[in-house]
Amino acid sequence: MRYWGMMVLLVVLLATPVARAGGTSVREITLDIPTYPLGTDDKNPPLWALDIYPYSMQTEFSANRVNAQYRAVVLENDYIRVIILPDVGGRIYAAHDKTNNDFDFIYHNHVIKPGLVALRGAWLSGGIEWNFPTRGHTVNTVSPVQYRVLHGDDGSVTCVVGAREWVRRMRWAVSTTVFPDRSYFQNRVLLYNPTLTDNNAYFWANAAVHAWPDTQVTFSPTDYTYAGSRRQPQAWPVHAGQDVSWYKNTPHAFDYFSGTPADFVTAYNHERQCGSVHFASRHDSFGKKFWTWGTARSGLIWEDILTDEDGQYIELQSGRLLTQGDSWIMEPHLQESWDEYWYPIQNMDGFVHGNCEAAINFVAREGQLHVALNVTRPLADATVTVRSGDQELCRETLSIKPGESWRTALDYTGDFESCRLELRDSQDRELLSYSPQREEVPPPELEPEMPTGANASAEELSLAGYYAMKHWNLPRAVTLFERALETDPGLTSALRWLAVIHYKNGQFREALQCADQALRRNDDDYMARYYRALSRIALGISQRVDEDLDLVGRRAAYRHIAPFVQASVAIAAGDSSRAHERLECALRENPGDLKTRVMLACLERHQGQVDQALRRVDEVLAIDPLDSLAAFEKFFLGATQPDTLGVLRNDPQYYLEVACDYLQMNLVRDAAAVLEQYRGQPGAAPHPLVCFYQGYLADRSGDADRAKAHYAEGIELAPDYVFPFRTESLAVLETGLRYCPNDWKLQYYLGTLLTAKLQWQEGLKYFVAAREQQPPCPVLYRNLGEIYWHKLNDHAKAQVEYEVARALDPHDSAYYLALDRLYELQDKHPQRDRLFRQASAGVQADFRVLLTRAAYHTTVGQYDEALEILQGHTFHPWEGWTGARDLYEKTLRARVKRSLEREDYEAAISDLQLAMQWPENLGTGRPQTPDHSWEHCQLGLCYKAMGKTDLAQEQFTKVLESPAPPDAAVRTQAEQELELLRSGKSP
Repeated sequence: MRYWGMMVLLVVLLATPVARAGGTSVREITLDIPTYPLGTDDKNPPLWALDIYPYSMQTEFSANRVNAQYRAVVLENDYIRVIILPDVGGRIYAAHDKTNNDFDFIYHNHVIKPGLVALRGAWLSGGIEWNFPTRGHTVNTVSPVQYRVLHGDDGSVTCVVGAREWVRRMRWAVSTTVFPDRSYFQNRVLLYNPTLTDNNAYFWANAAVHAWPDTQVTFSPTDYTYAGSRRQPQAWPVHAGQDVSWYKNTPHAFDYFSGTPADFVTAYNHERQCGSVHFASRHDSFGKKFWTWGTARSGLIWEDILTDEDGQYIELQSGRLLTQGDSWIMEPHLQESWDEYWYPIQNMDGFVHGNCEAAINFVAREGQLHVALNVTRPLADATVTVRSGDQELCRETLSIKPGESWRTALDYTGDFESCRLELRDSQDRELLSYSPQREEVPPPELEPEMPTGANASAEELSLAGYYAMKHWNLPRAVTLFERALETDPGLTSALRWLAVIHYKNGQFREALQCADQALRRNDDDYMARYYRALSRIALGISQRVDEDLDLVGRRAAYRHIAPFVQASVAIAAGDSSRAHERLECALRENPGDLKTRVMLACLERHQGQVDQALRRVDEVLAIDPLDSLAAFEKFFLGATQPDTLGVLRNDPQYYLEVACDYLQMNLVRDAAAVLEQYRGQPGAAPHPLVCFYQGYLADRSGDADRAKAHYAEGIELAPDYVFPFRTESLAVLETGLRYCPNDWKLQYYLGTLLTAKLQWQEGLKYFVAAREQQPPCPVLYRNLGEIYWHKLNDHAKAQVEYEVARALDPHDSAYYLALDRLYELQDKHPQRDRLFRQASAGVQADFRVLLTRAAYHTTVGQYDEALEILQGHTFHPWEGWTGARDLYEKTLRARVKRSLEREDYEAAISDLQLAMQWPENLGTGRPQTPDHSWEHCQLGLCYKAMGKTDLAQEQFTKVLESPAPPDAAVRTQAEQELELLRSGKSP
């Protein structure tokens, strides 16, 4: 359990510092930051991107720089300054070392300049971002999040940021604290799964620091690293003859994950004599990562894409598990919390070891031991001791504070590994101890790989499905589980996980069937039994629910959650006494369960125990000041603070989520009161789902007239950016169709929700029904087109739907891109040409449309037109994308072949030379070792045909000496041509 002690919430209204004991201050200010603004979010739901839906894509941004204002929280003491931007994912925007000319030990990017890197697209370099629970740069990395400012009774100042994310409905919070006498800032991470289901989880804190040729990265001792996932380990720090701990020695984009759990990762800039230390106990945070774009232009181009003047950066990352290929299954209602630390260092000549108290450099060089020390708090009468075995080489008492460096050199020619350095405080308490003698590093433990071929066993297929599920590929997981069941219809592992997936997708009957089938083979499968109980509750079946929950409640994994579910059943039956007892039982088994605490407070409120309820809620808010459910319960308890509900940010989804929390406990009136409060909030935007939920709750309460009125209200609202995602919304929308049987919007919303929940066949039925009314909703027709195209492979039908969508919204580039591809798949090239000519100026200027148009010209042999587009426009790359450069090369190669057919060797040579250039308007920089062997081979053939044999030999030789391995056929051709030329047999 992590408390913030006796902290009180503080809203700072002035930009002036609020002084605290020990020199800390906190300010809430408005920062003017040069910004390249985001464009409009994509109004088309990412139906197949299950790691993104229900969020919209953010792939448009301006090339024009403007000044924009951002809320900022500035935490400060005598040593450091930390700037946090709640409006931009809650990221730490920058951290400065005040003792070292304001060196930004967390990279300060002075512009907001998005690039296409994150899950949704837009991403910013610099600072520290928080990524949970989906693998990748998080869905809210450039979006506003919740925040609070706190004061501690120890003089510390804290900014808490966090969010409830909607992909898996879990929440995260990070509390950044600056203490009076410390040069570090602390990040307290809190992850919580408030749902009833087992969910994928992933956490990485991604920090940027400056990258210069003198920058060196240090991990806790390890002999190897991974790249991306636990596959193909490579030696660290020296790999292939290069010390890759130095930034300058990696030419291409690369991940280096410490091969073993690590306490720290550090970057030190040797010429500048400064650096950044990250410390998080290996027991809490296994993963430490160094990432670089690389030093070739293929990486350095991203400096221009992401910043204007702040130079290149590298990333030092810290993760809950060893690599970013690893994830875990977070059980229902479980909370995880731990602390991480960041601080600057200087004047140390390097770094070998550190913790949250101090950092040291300790090396043997030229007959001497060189020692350097930085500390994170003032120390008086501290002692540094250096020993070699039992021999004391040095003992020195010193006083030192952050910003100072203590250094010494000791004559020594003995065994360096026998040496040990210790730092102790004036009370003789050990603060840091280090010896160069390392424990043996365990060998790599690689990620399992399961066969999935025709001969794979049922168990192998089931395990492959499990890993596909953990790797965020749910459709493949379902396919593999179903294949396993074809071999062994009673395989409990496959049935169990299918029950989980079906339940989470709202397929309660299918979930019940799978759970029942699993229990027929193994009635000790408690996961299957738990999901059987949940499925029966969802279907309104009471038989054996309590029995199943009693049984699973005896097992450690479900001892906390089974009583919680039983409490909701008891409330539905009107037995508040049993509900109270069950919640108390749940809390005894899992005291860290914030949701159970709040629900217990809710029952106490209903029973008139207001003081006790208020104490419980305050305890929750002491752990997570951003807990929306606790904030609302405090509001219900009569809290009068004007910002009590401020953490909900007037966001309809936060209000809907709190309403669903109460609804889950069958507290229908409380759920309705939440939504009524939202409707009354100043500035709250009307939202169809708020109205629909109000209608559903009125229906649950037996008020049909009011229910119908609420549904009618919601139907009148525009459907733009309404992407339903909660399984509860299935019942809400189906109930709406009872009141308004032929409403196309309700059908459209249901179709969208079902399609996003892996039920596209059912979704298609609702989309078709909605289409019969021919509504003016382009997204409806687009969604139909997506299903016909990607699920039914019916390109003609997909084309029809996309053409309707384009007619309704001729300014959406996505419809042109889709139609172009559909025409291409059907060999309708004249339609492709007309499509582009009919587009508006805005669509024609879209770089994606320009690229597609260039590809069309290349396909039909109009190479000059294609190259005119490619050479005359700027293309914005996704991370790792080389599409425009690839098309440029393809087009030039095609024109070369045409020139060779015409024996126009001069034209061919000119194009071959162009093909070996890397124009950066195409969004791709030149790699260190590009493969131009085909071009060199063709140049050789041109020169040979022109009788210039010396030049021909030179080009063929370049193929054979290429630093990038050439294509085998090209190499063979070059060898043969070279042999003919040298033998004089060449015609």
